Amino acid sequence: MTDLLQKYATNQLSITELSELKKNINSSTDEEMETYLLELWKKETGKHIDMSILEEIKQSIDGENARKKWSRRIFIKKVLRVAAMIAVPVIATFMYFLIEKIPTPAVSDMIVSVGSGEQVSITLPDGTKVKLNSETTLNYNINDFNRKVREISLGGEAYFEVARNEKIPFVIKTKDMDVTVLGTTFNLQARDEELTTELNLIEGKVSLTAYATNQNVVLYANQKAILDKRTGDIKVIKDNPEVSTAWLRGELVFHATPIRKVFKEIERNYGIKILIDEHEILYNDLFTGTFSTDNLNETLEILKMHYRFNYIITGKEVAIKDFRLNNKKGS
Repeated sequence: MTDLLQKYATNQLSITELSELKKNINSSTDEEMETYLLELWKKETGKHIDMSILEEIKQSIDGENARKKWSRRIFIKKVLRVAAMIAVPVIATFMYFLIEKIPTPAVSDMIVSVGSGEQVSITLPDGTKVKLNSETTLNYNINDFNRKVREISLGGEAYFEVARNEKIPFVIKTKDMDVTVLGTTFNLQARDEELTTELNLIEGKVSLTAYATNQNVVLYANQKAILDKRTGDIKVIKDNPEVSTAWLRGELVFHATPIRKVFKEIERNYGIKILIDEHEILYNDLFTGTFSTDNLNETLEILKMHYRFNYIITGKEVAIKDFRLNNKKGS
């Protein structure tokens, strides 16, 4: 362990050794960590380090001490303060970057991440079935889930069939709101790049709470909730489930959708990058239509009927030229 610490301080650790070091630190007792650090301090030569880093460490320690939250993490920070006081800044810096600057998921976190152009179906420990759309991440604590709580975090888009459990509500946390249910079916879209977070309820009942405004609404079957991220307001409208769940059937369905968003969905579905000159994009044009999600050429040809353009597919890139409305002059 001391050898690993010394190699980290001199920036000589391999990726495998770094992983081993983190594992050893997590499994070591406070007394063992103290012994390791003391041994390393004895070998310290007093190399120069940026004092701004040490000041940041000190402020963090002082803040934690003021709140008197004594834990293993605070013990290590107290060690760092001692290190700074006795002029062994290299050790302090190494521990700072190891603990603060290279965060890793807790061992108890289950993380499911879906890449571009992919879809994944999973079953949670409580029996809830989830289908994750492309570019989506879902995570939960495996030690607590379905024992104390049924809580997950979601970024992206997913379709849920929540197993009913009146004693333990099912809670989904996004960046902008909480969704609380007992047992129901719905589609939730919570993508960072979009201006809204949308929930389409197929059956059952759910409760939504916006973080920004604390507004709470109850949604019933065949209703859609739209949260405006800019204001924090939630609007409820009637919904057509066939449109919101089209991706489950292998379709992309658009109704009066800005063309830039259409292209974004095509990129996400096929795992490609579409290249269009900025001045050629008709930002205000709205598109209505349906595509199959298994044939890129067919999708592009349908779009070509509405917007006359030429395109070249090269690997995972589609270059589009001469993009314009079909009824424009010169089309």
